[in-house]
Amino acid sequence: MCMSGGGGGGLPPMAYYVKKDGQVVIGDPGLPPEAIEQGITTTTGYQVWAQQQLSNKQLAQQSQIANQQDTFNRDQLAAQQQQQEKQQAQVDEQAGRQSTYDAGRAQALSAGAQQVNDAFAKFTPDYFKQYQSDYMKQATDDINYQKGIASKQLLFGLARQGISDSQTSANQQGLLEENAGMATAKQTANALTASNQLEGQVSNAKANLLGQVQSSQGIGSPIAGGNDASVQGALQTQRNAISGITNSAGDVTASLQGVPTVSPLSNIFGNLIGAAGSYLGGVQQNSALGAYAANAGLAGKSPGSGSTSVR
Repeated sequence: MCMSGGGGGGLPPMAYYVKKDGQVVIGDPGLPPEAIEQGITTTTGYQVWAQQQLSNKQLAQQSQIANQQDTFNRDQLAAQQQQQEKQQAQVDEQAGRQSTYDAGRAQALSAGAQQVNDAFAKFTPDYFKQYQSDYMKQATDDINYQKGIASKQLLFGLARQGISDSQTSANQQGLLEENAGMATAKQTANALTASNQLEGQVSNAKANLLGQVQSSQGIGSPIAGGNDASVQGALQTQRNAISGITNSAGDVTASLQGVPTVSPLSNIFGNLIGAAGSYLGGVQQNSALGAYAANAGLAGKSPGSGSTSVR
C-alpha cells in the first residue's frame, strides 16, 4: 500500500508504503511493491536491484541452456557409444560366424579329399606289379597252349615224313622255343604297357574326383551368412555336394579293378610250322632221290652236275 505526501521545506516528495507484514516504510514515490518487500526505498536502489534481477535471470537462463546442452551432449555421446558398441558387437558376431564357416568348409574339404584318397589307397606300386604278374600268367598260359599244339604238329610231321634224325627234331624244337621266347618278350612289354595305362587311368580318375571336391567350394558364397542358421545351412549344402562325389569313388575304383584283359597273340608258331613243313618235305625228297639214284646205278651222280658214273 502506498500513500504519497508532499515534501516541505524543499525536501523531495516522499511516499509511505505498508509492507505485507504491516510495517510502514518511507521511500521514493512510484516504487513497486516487490522493491518495498525487498527493503528498497529509493528509485536508484530499485533500478540497481532490477538490473541485478535481470542479470541473475539471464544467468539462470544461460545456465539452464548450458545444462540442457550438456545433457543433450551427454545423451548424444551415450547414444553414439551405444551405437558403436552395437556395431562392434555385430562385427564381432559376424567375424565369429565367418571363422566357423571357414573352419567348416575347410573341414568338409579335408574330409572329402581323405575319403577319395582312402578309396584309391589300394592302388599301390605292389598292386600294379601284381597286375603285370596276372597279365603275364594269362599270356603265358596262351603261349604254352599254342606251343603245345605246335610241338605236336612238328612231331607229327617228323613221324609222317619218316625222319628220325634227332638233330632235325632238336633244331625244330629250338626254333619253337625261340618263337615262344619272342612271344613272351612281346607279352611282357604288353603287360607293362597295360599296367602303365591302368596306372594312368587310376591317377586321372583320382585327380578328377579330388578336383570335384575342391570345386565344391564354389557352391556357396565365401562370405558367411548373417546368422548361425544360414551358416549351418550353407555348410550342410557343401557337405551334401561332397558326399555325392565321395560316394561315387567306390564305383569308380571298382570299375578300375578286375582281372587284366589280355590280347592273345594269334598264330605265334604258324610261320614256323609252315617253314618246318617245307623243310621236312625237302628232307624227304632228298632222301627219296638218294634211294632212287642208288637203285638206278646213279649213285655217282652229283646233284647239279652233268656227269654220271656207271658201275
